[in-house]
Amino acid sequence: MKALLLLAALVCSTWAAEPPPGVVIHHSPASQRLYIGSPSLCVLPDGSYLASHDLFGPASKEHDLARGRLYRSTDKGASWQHVRDFEGFFWTGLFTRGKSVYTLGTDKHHGRVIARRSDDGGTEWREAVLAEGAWHTAPMPVIEHGGRIWRAIEDADGGTKWGERYRARMMSAPADADLLDPKSWTFSNPMARDATWLGGDFTAWLEGNAVVDPEGNMVDLLRVDQSHVPEKAAIVRISEDGTSASFDPAKDFIEMPGGAKKFTIRKDPAGPGYWTLASIIPERHAGAGRPASIRNTLALVFSDDLRNWEIRSILLYHPDLAKHGFQYVDWQFDGSDLIAACRTAWDDDEGGARNHHDANFLTFHRWQNFRKLTRKDDAPMSEAAGLTRETVDFSLKGGGFDIAELRNGAVAFSNRAYVWDAVPPSLAGSSFTRLGGGEKASLSVTARRDATVRIATSFGGNAANLSGWEKENEEFGYNDSGNTRVQVLSRPLKKGELLVLPRGNWTGSILILPKE
Repeated sequence: MKALLLLAALVCSTWAAEPPPGVVIHHSPASQRLYIGSPSLCVLPDGSYLASHDLFGPASKEHDLARGRLYRSTDKGASWQHVRDFEGFFWTGLFTRGKSVYTLGTDKHHGRVIARRSDDGGTEWREAVLAEGAWHTAPMPVIEHGGRIWRAIEDADGGTKWGERYRARMMSAPADADLLDPKSWTFSNPMARDATWLGGDFTAWLEGNAVVDPEGNMVDLLRVDQSHVPEKAAIVRISEDGTSASFDPAKDFIEMPGGAKKFTIRKDPAGPGYWTLASIIPERHAGAGRPASIRNTLALVFSDDLRNWEIRSILLYHPDLAKHGFQYVDWQFDGSDLIAACRTAWDDDEGGARNHHDANFLTFHRWQNFRKLTRKDDAPMSEAAGLTRETVDFSLKGGGFDIAELRNGAVAFSNRAYVWDAVPPSLAGSSFTRLGGGEKASLSVTARRDATVRIATSFGGNAANLSGWEKENEEFGYNDSGNTRVQVLSRPLKKGELLVLPRGNWTGSILILPKE
């Protein structure tokens, strides 16, 4: 059986481009400047499904009062109907308790904690503010354990920058409490990240999962942001009463495929072990950028102890890193099947998503008999069909770039009008790979003979791993508002050796080809 089992083909397609995998719930073209975020999915007691998402981007009001959308399916996900929009709906997830359905998230980017309840399957809602202040989260699991309801969250009071400001916390309430009453909820102490952990390569933890470990203890299992693979996650321990959080950096960081991106963990109700759908990094893309920015591969991942994780099967894949992504997947068990809602960046008639992050589709997926899937059922992993170029020294392969002459006044990026200046005479007349600024080009270099690879990247430091690269004396710049400077780095390659160029900062790694 193939790993990718779709419930139904897309019906009444309104675009000529190849549709994304799964069933399209909603399409928001990049031209609208409204990008799809925070997918969530739940199964109602009557067997119907609800799915939701928020909208972010330049045309949204995510920093003022964010907007979200709700959809219903009464045919097991084969088709979806828009139910209503919400104001004050961001980073919000759906969950059920008894005959009621709830949402829990924030009202805006770093907003208040907001909960809603519907007793009629999602048509009418009551809402309440559970906590004032600045908070961060995503659609994360809400579970019951030890007579309490548990939900992981982060406050945003640990600083002013992304990542450093997020402090891990757990919120909980008695299982029989009114979940719209802020007095019902207890918040643990905040756990701030320490920049010295992971050898100083630790930017953030965020988007934690409330999950019960094999010993019956409540933990918060969080995504970890760092600059290189292997990807990691963190296990924060929570006291029985939900008031105390603790962490031991010596033993509570774990290796986890997809750990640098948001993931949802659920315990298997039919036996031991835990499952997640994670945006992993295949070996072919390792080193292609900061782990958090590689989102083109979705995998089914399993653990029997929350500490050791194995990839069971590749479910979705696209070879392009720049404008394709399967991310922020929320999912549920549905008997022997697994169903999911995915924030998908894919092709459409307007040229596709703005980039891999700013998704243009919400898609629904079903994988039948998921527990039986193995690596033999992997989705096909085709090679990128992008540009191929041969030079005397190198074979280039990838996509998301073109090749231009490096000289003063030459356009530096494919998506900006910035031009190069102060190009040193030693480099003028060379060729370079012109990238889209801030986008994730996929480019590999294979040496046709022993040669030296040279790249240019901004002084801000490439967020990808640059170990093995040596800084040279040349530098130049482009005429953005900050007159950004780029430095030249190099490394040797042996004949036949393949190198995936690192990606990370806005400038990326611009390949400089020798004059011929």
